[in-house]
Amino acid sequence: MTDGSRHQRTKELVSPWPADRYEVLCQRPAPYPGSRDQYHFAEFAMESARALEGAGLVTRVAVIRMEDGAIIYDPLAGVELPPGQW
Repeated sequence: MTDGSRHQRTKELVSPWPADRYEVLCQRPAPYPGSRDQYHFAEFAMESARALEGAGLVTRVAVIRMEDGAIIYDPLAGVELPPGQW
């Protein structure tokens, strides 16, 4: 389809979803690779991290605030910030 057709299309659509602000980093037992998942809401990131840890699917899990790189949850390092500091 060409730019001059009757069906005009924008070059880039704006996402209707809010930007991701938190990242859950997981280390898994060999031979499985680690993973990184991103979330907009801290509550969902924390819920995911705790569920993965509770199910025994990870050897290490951490939640990082992407804005400043602050670790808000890392049980192996003894870090668990209260919800008011997420």
